[in-house]
Amino acid sequence: MKRIIRKIKSWFVPTPTEPFTWSTEDFETAKRWAKSQPHPDVPQLSLWDKVNGDNLRQDSAITLAKLNQILFNKEEVYEKNN
Repeated sequence: MKRIIRKIKSWFVPTPTEPFTWSTEDFETAKRWAKSQPHPDVPQLSLWDKVNGDNLRQDSAITLAKLNQILFNKEEVYEKNN
């Protein structure tokens, strides 16, 4: 059932075209997008579960950096920021 809900949510959340910055708006957008994507290893979980680290309260910059690495190659993110 979760997979069906995740699939429907993914229709309404646009795929990011540029790396996320360290703002609260980008964090909320990234969270919404990651919760609509499947986990690469465990189908019952979302991508957010992977990058957020077992529900540990970690810094939002770490979570956004992990999502940027998944969405874009590490080299591409570095080139766009410089």
